[in-house]
Amino acid sequence: MSAAVVTFPPSPSVHAPTRHRVAYRCEATARNLSGRREVLLATYRAATPRLAARWLRAEAQRLAHLLAPEPAPYLRGAPLVPTAAGTPRPDHYLLVWAGDDHQYDHALRTLCAGNAYVLAVTDYDARYSVRVYPLPVQRAPQTPAPAGCFPCVPVGAGRQPPRRRGRHAVR
Repeated sequence: MSAAVVTFPPSPSVHAPTRHRVAYRCEATARNLSGRREVLLATYRAATPRLAARWLRAEAQRLAHLLAPEPAPYLRGAPLVPTAAGTPRPDHYLLVWAGDDHQYDHALRTLCAGNAYVLAVTDYDARYSVRVYPLPVQRAPQTPAPAGCFPCVPVGAGRQPPRRRGRHAVR
């Protein structure tokens, strides 16, 4: 089975885009080729499409380095075995995707349109995917209190009761 990068184009929206608050669920997964088992490798929740696209690029690079790490110093003298031309190289495709600004812009435009983005590569025995999809958010994120303003807390709230001194304290 050859390795290939699969990017799904944005699906046409039936409804006009509305301005709802959304967050973006970002996840990296590995799945065996039979589809029976999936392992979650990393997750992130982004507040904006740009942060989600940045995570997508960084996670593609991280996953590529995990799939093909640099040789350890103690293995520098070990003989390397060349592979065939048709050998899947998912790490290569992930690094190429992460380094391509046009692919990054395409992912960003897809996420800004409110659609999911999936980057998937296949190895001999697994399919790796890095996905980002929008999640509706019920309420706006909380903003911190302005500088110098302290929240109103009743006196003594949240404090421990005073400790009694001595071993046999009188009640």
